[in-house]
Amino acid sequence: NMQIMKYKLLTFSLILAGLFSTSCLKEDHSDCYNTYKLILSYYGDGETEIFPEKIGRVEMYVFDESNVCVSSGVLPEKDVASRTTVLPPLEPGDYRIVCVGNTYDTGLENLSSRDYSKILFAANDYMEGKTVKGNDSLYYASLHQTILPFDAKIYESTDTIRFASSHYDILVEVVNAPDYVGKHPKIEIVGVSPQTDFENAAKGQATDYVMETVHDGINTTVAVNNIMRHKNHEEVWLRVTGEDGNQVAMINFDDHIKAHKDYIDPSKHECLIPFRIVFGTPGYPIEDGECLEVTITLPEWFVEKVTPEF
Repeated sequence: NMQIMKYKLLTFSLILAGLFSTSCLKEDHSDCYNTYKLILSYYGDGETEIFPEKIGRVEMYVFDESNVCVSSGVLPEKDVASRTTVLPPLEPGDYRIVCVGNTYDTGLENLSSRDYSKILFAANDYMEGKTVKGNDSLYYASLHQTILPFDAKIYESTDTIRFASSHYDILVEVVNAPDYVGKHPKIEIVGVSPQTDFENAAKGQATDYVMETVHDGINTTVAVNNIMRHKNHEEVWLRVTGEDGNQVAMINFDDHIKAHKDYIDPSKHECLIPFRIVFGTPGYPIEDGECLEVTITLPEWFVEKVTPEF
């Protein structure tokens, strides 16, 4: 028993010595930091929390008063799952926290520029000079945070950082395509902005995306992906080229959105811009070599889903 008691006393002494060796228990509080928690939040276009349904990965960047990035990294999965994270230890001062959500295939450039309009995120393929299929379903958040000096009494702060959408969802259906168009026509988004800055503004030299296509084995080819939230819809087009190399459809985004303004609202965070391209006239047989009429409309399921109940 005496040996056990000596062991406990020795253990306690070592722990106590360790505690007093830190500056937090001395007059020098230079190594002491307050706790600043952030709640990750995204309401979309509603009034309820939908962060877990929309965002699965978050990169966080912390900038000081000179716009120098002093901390960056991917948040732990447990933080994203719980929607709660803690800022790293920071010296007293004013900071700006920027978060980008769902950066699975997204890269960053100009982080050291000290200019938020020049810090850009974009598809890795774009940054590597490859053909871009589309973007991640990206989200953005920003918050200013003042870090207070430590005064021997730990201060805890909890703030909410709210995300906004940085992308549009794009869906294209090509229906009843004849042989000269084929099951896998080339579907491009022409003139899209390929980058978004740290003010959540889409920008960059107009770029063409080539979407991946899937055929349902019956009569419909589908392409689904995301693009950045470009400012000028009149400068962006959807182009469909048949397997024979001939262009069969060129649709202006602005015209399409205006024609279906009751169903497409680009101001919403969760905005799907769908296209349904139908070949031929129902009830009429297709003759060999015939160039069919093309009708541009919306998918029936999309119209039925968003039409209000009476």
